[in-house]
Amino acid sequence: MLVDPTQLLDDCERAWREAGEPSAVDRTDSVVRRTALVMEALVAYVLFAKRSGLPWDTVFTRWPACTVHAVALSTQRESPGLADLLSEARARVVTARPELGRRRAASKAATDDEVWLTAAQEAARSLGWTWRPPTIADLPDAPSLVPAPQVVTAPPELRLGPGAGSVLLALPGGPDAAGWQLAADGESFAASPPHWVLPGPVRRVEATDPAGTVHASAVVDPDTVLLAFAADGHRLPLDEPLPAAEVHLLHVGTLETEGGPAAVVELPTPYGWSGWTLSQVSLADVTRLRTSGAAPGRWLEVAVGRSFGWEGGVTLPWLAGEDGAPVWNRRPALRLRRRPGEPEAQHWQVEVRRPGHETVLACRTGAPGALLDPWEHVPGPLLGPYEILVHRPGRRGRRRLSAFLAEGVEATPSAEWRLLAPQGGLVPTRLDLRSGGPVTVSRSAVEFAPYETTRDLVLRDGTRGFRVQALVPYSEVRLELDGSPLPWSIRPLDIDAADLARDSALTVRLPEQAVAVTPELVLVVEGTTLVSLQPERRVRTRKGDLRYSLAALTDTVRDCAKAELRLLVAGQDVHVGTVRTQPIAEGVVPDGTGLLLRGLRHPGELTARLYQVLAPWRQPLSVPVDGSGRIPLSAAWRSAGPLVVSLHAGTHTADAAPAWPSLRDRDTLVLRRSPWTSSVVDGTAAARTTEYLGGRGTLPRGTDAVPYQWIVAARGRDLQECGAKETAPAECVQALGEAGPDALLGAADSSLRSGELAAALVGSGLAALRIREVTDPVAVRPVWRRAPLCALLLTAPLLPYLSGDPAYQIDELYPEEKELLDEVGQFLGSAGTEILSGQDDPSRTVGRFDGHARALNELPEIQQQAVWRTAGVVPRGLLDTDTRTAAAWQAFRDRRTLQYYTVREECEEWLTAVGNFLDDGHPLLATAFRDREPGTLRSPGEAWMRVPQFSLGCALIARIAAAGNPRAVKLERGLRSLWASVAVHTPDLTAVDLALAECLVTAETVQTTG
Repeated sequence: MLVDPTQLLDDCERAWREAGEPSAVDRTDSVVRRTALVMEALVAYVLFAKRSGLPWDTVFTRWPACTVHAVALSTQRESPGLADLLSEARARVVTARPELGRRRAASKAATDDEVWLTAAQEAARSLGWTWRPPTIADLPDAPSLVPAPQVVTAPPELRLGPGAGSVLLALPGGPDAAGWQLAADGESFAASPPHWVLPGPVRRVEATDPAGTVHASAVVDPDTVLLAFAADGHRLPLDEPLPAAEVHLLHVGTLETEGGPAAVVELPTPYGWSGWTLSQVSLADVTRLRTSGAAPGRWLEVAVGRSFGWEGGVTLPWLAGEDGAPVWNRRPALRLRRRPGEPEAQHWQVEVRRPGHETVLACRTGAPGALLDPWEHVPGPLLGPYEILVHRPGRRGRRRLSAFLAEGVEATPSAEWRLLAPQGGLVPTRLDLRSGGPVTVSRSAVEFAPYETTRDLVLRDGTRGFRVQALVPYSEVRLELDGSPLPWSIRPLDIDAADLARDSALTVRLPEQAVAVTPELVLVVEGTTLVSLQPERRVRTRKGDLRYSLAALTDTVRDCAKAELRLLVAGQDVHVGTVRTQPIAEGVVPDGTGLLLRGLRHPGELTARLYQVLAPWRQPLSVPVDGSGRIPLSAAWRSAGPLVVSLHAGTHTADAAPAWPSLRDRDTLVLRRSPWTSSVVDGTAAARTTEYLGGRGTLPRGTDAVPYQWIVAARGRDLQECGAKETAPAECVQALGEAGPDALLGAADSSLRSGELAAALVGSGLAALRIREVTDPVAVRPVWRRAPLCALLLTAPLLPYLSGDPAYQIDELYPEEKELLDEVGQFLGSAGTEILSGQDDPSRTVGRFDGHARALNELPEIQQQAVWRTAGVVPRGLLDTDTRTAAAWQAFRDRRTLQYYTVREECEEWLTAVGNFLDDGHPLLATAFRDREPGTLRSPGEAWMRVPQFSLGCALIARIAAAGNPRAVKLERGLRSLWASVAVHTPDLTAVDLALAECLVTAETVQTTG
């Protein structure tokens, strides 16, 4: 009987979507035959698509479930192998339709196992399935890739990302290795190799590898505010002289040099590093340098002699390692460091290894300043990543360099730069590859479709394979809001008209030769050009990057439903953005095997990020939305209960830890009436908390349930609004208060920021919890990495030992207690240390809402943004000026909501009560409280100006109560309700004030008892 392939695929698609993702694959004869027919039909359509000039991946997009199940069955160990089955399927298709076998490229795409594995993974992601295809090394018919090391020995490395577009932390291990746990200045993230992109400037990142080893990486030093990277992207240590060569410097302020001028080219700011400048600098004639934002006297030396670095060699600009590292097809030599006057007898030892392995492949020694070939005795062929360790024999400390070699590989692109296509995406390009000797490339040619920027390749030496990425430099566009750049995109941007007034700008990246005649950016409505914009002229900026301010479009688009931004360049009319005045969609409803967006207005590519209301601790699911507004979901997500749907234009970009969405965002939709099927079978705290939020059972108690109680308490209002149990937030807050110190310890596992914890700390009474001693310093120390505000409260009994007072000798403490106190300065900063030692608060008036805040309130919002734009550029301690300024700015932006609480008579009464209490025996604290006074208010409409003083006053009372004062205990209980309401809208200010209050109360205690 003849089978219609389209009908076969449609029927199997429906059946397999209902069945869900493959787990234990059924290998009965009927299933095997059906899957073989499905694979044959898919291969036929791939061949037909290529012959018709269509993208072959549209086949996998149309039938994603068929793709996943076909690959899942074909990659089992007992199967003949994916490559063999694909070849057999193609042979049967070509026998029936010989014309489909005449295009070599089509045959390659139809039978390449890597293409199918990648397509299956993308298909599974689009369906919301967690299934992942095996790696090439796991396939029964494929040569093995480099085995993942059993124990990761190499620490993570900070480096500049590909194209200098990001700062990332390269994580050792293969793409299928276990995940890493990261803590960056008190925020928790989960990441997987090969790298994690830093969301912005941080002082320190602590990475815990799968084996449990903690690696600490210092990132930004507030005293130097400068990061240096070599030409290949590796970070240069600042405790050694910088090389007298071309480097990349990421810094705050302008560069100042001595010895000679530096040739500086300003590059686009990396993603998330607003307020910083990335410069390509030649240090050939420079003896030392600093940035204007550095502390006085913090100069960085430039090597007068020789510094470590690669010399010679040739890199392939069209290939890169998985972590963005360059690929060398001609090996470089290593220049050993030599300082002026250093004797040549002190030789360096150079060891060559594979990353993650202890086996030494070659070992050489060389005199200082010598040019050495590290790979001279390494058996060939030289292929894959290598790690070079350089150290002095008999001395501690060593330098670690790395290089990816691919000797004999050549690559030639059809174009050296990919321009934007008129209707979106990029102009298609081809990359031809050649190799010699035993090294082979998985593809001899790579074709880049309009929306592809990279393609994966595997380089093999006969026994092992190494993954690399093929890429060709390309044009892209980026939106900038409030002075902060968003990610680059090759798709037309979706711009909310309401964001135009937020100091917005559009940057277009082009090759330098394309801007000989200045391109214009025009606003087009229904085919008519309304506004034409010229790019800003900025000195020292990369010539091919054009920045257009969009604020002038605010009034023009106000009455337009939709307008297009088009770039007129090189005779082309390129669509680079769409400005809309309405939400992306009006609502979302269940629809068969997924969700359906109602009133969809976004014509381009769209991604939906879904959050589970009954499990708000779980990572969101990112799903592409098809052209009809459908969001396909697996059975598990269709029965997960209420959902929050956050819509984003374009494709999903990998976030380390996406934040909980704002329900006030008009592109965030809530599906409240959604079926929920209880799946509690293991009895874990997470599952029982989900049951409880769904209205079944009681709130789980115990230390394992504490992290989930924190999350529910922190996001309680949103969960209530979205359909969770009404009383859940209040009950969780009460449970946290009853848990006492265990609740503070458990906050480390909640992955919440200190600001998110602040309101729950206040409402539960934990902000005033009395802790007489630190019973287990070892258990408290990890809390500093993930919930430092809670760790500060747990460490409070030891803080007097940081005062330097003779009554508190730090030598009296156990080593574990001393180590715990070492964390305090990292979190609080220099201001906290000064306050604890009895000195005046150096930033005592920062954050006060006085006449300056009144004047700022009268400015247009765009000018307010400009005034506060640089707040928090340099990551400092919680009590340093920049952090306090950013916290006050957060409160200022929500002043209209805060007006509701501060205009009440009870707020003024509580302020008076706090002032009277502090005046009665607490002069130091009373002075700090008076420093926050807003002055005389001109009208009741300025009641919001009381917020900073009220916040600090409540924090002072809470910490005095924690010290055991009975009057303060009673006063804090009366203040708690109003304080908690204010803290919800001022989380960062509340965190700052709790830490400040603890330092002030400790200093007063030391003065009283000393």
